[in-house]
Amino acid sequence: MHSPTLRPLAWSLTVATLASLCPAQNYQFALDPNLSTTSIASSLRLELPGSAIGNHDAVNNPTGTLTCTNLFGACPNTAFDMDAALVGDTDFVGAPSGGFTASVDLQNGLALISNLAVSALGKDPGVGDITLELLYQTFRTQQPNSLFVGGFTLPLPLGQITVDDIVLAQSGGPVPGALVASAVPGVFDFTALVPTSLSFDIDVLGNQSAVGPVPFPLPMVGSLDVRGALPVFTLTVDQKNTQTIPDPAPGQTIDDYVLDVPTILPPGNTAHLLLDLTIGELVFDSLVDLDWSASGTTVCESVSYCSATPNTYSSGAQVMSLGSTSLFLNGFGLMAHGVPPQHAGRFCMGSKQAFTPFGDGNLCVAGTFRRLPVVFSDLGGTALYQLDFGDPSQPSSLITPGSTWNFQLVFRDPIGGPLTFNTSDAIAVTFCP
Repeated sequence: MHSPTLRPLAWSLTVATLASLCPAQNYQFALDPNLSTTSIASSLRLELPGSAIGNHDAVNNPTGTLTCTNLFGACPNTAFDMDAALVGDTDFVGAPSGGFTASVDLQNGLALISNLAVSALGKDPGVGDITLELLYQTFRTQQPNSLFVGGFTLPLPLGQITVDDIVLAQSGGPVPGALVASAVPGVFDFTALVPTSLSFDIDVLGNQSAVGPVPFPLPMVGSLDVRGALPVFTLTVDQKNTQTIPDPAPGQTIDDYVLDVPTILPPGNTAHLLLDLTIGELVFDSLVDLDWSASGTTVCESVSYCSATPNTYSSGAQVMSLGSTSLFLNGFGLMAHGVPPQHAGRFCMGSKQAFTPFGDGNLCVAGTFRRLPVVFSDLGGTALYQLDFGDPSQPSSLITPGSTWNFQLVFRDPIGGPLTFNTSDAIAVTFCP
């Protein structure tokens, strides 16, 4: 059995070895719609180049309006260029939903943000007033007879525009943010800049179009409160932004849109036109005010399973994980204690679980099975191994974000049983990005 004078020394060496591993905790944060608001004040301009023609049809609408570009003579109902633009001012307020994953390392002042996906307004659409601005060449109409002098912009109020499904989704891999201890114990100031893409649906003149995704850098500024049973992120964003989207709805057109235009020379009548428009450049200016509260639940953690049999040093060797389960941080390790001191062993990893007799113990891992390099237990009966996710030659390169792998130590124990080797219990570990 072990010497009691060696155990403290062995554990001191173990602690020193583990100091290099990043003690991060992984959480899934979900926005609380009751405590979170999104406010977006915006102005938009959507270019709609196209053409116009009277709604006259010799068979179906013989009394309809005819258009022509000549000032005198017959009016054969000729199409002409008419560039339009939708101009709107909106003020959207909603309760957001969604969340993100964070690997929180308080010791090193780091929070790694990944998988952010937020519906900015939740289930509430945004509605705003819009005006259609028309720019056209000089044309005249018959039925009614009128002259429209071109070269200037004619504004026509159209009512409302609807913007729905405003979604922010993180682009690329995990992004580090800084955690700085505040004056309140257990509360940390937080800052990060997360690259996201912005997408939304817009209802234009009765035609719904999907816009985006377009780049939208999202500053996350606020605090992390770890005083409770679970952490809470409080985030505040106040950001001005201008987005120019050259082709927000590729290939989409608006055909035969009915437009009634009041006559100018002489006034008092209405010309009935049909517009064929192409959705062009969208310029979107916004003032975004986010007040988000998100509470976290632990994810990507280790769970023990299986059972260990007694060996010559302890009642059973136990394995545990160390450091962060984030592949990006690359600071994950394995530790087994209760191992016969100064004996060789190998941690094994498998994609599935098992429970079958193996040596003088039980084999608890199966499926895709790999043995990690040989390790030796120290004088206190502790064996350590740190994985390297970035080394393609190592079995740990098989581990991907979101996957679960099982780990166990198989170790030599020459006088412990007839088969001279034994096993620890096992852990199942789910890994985060």
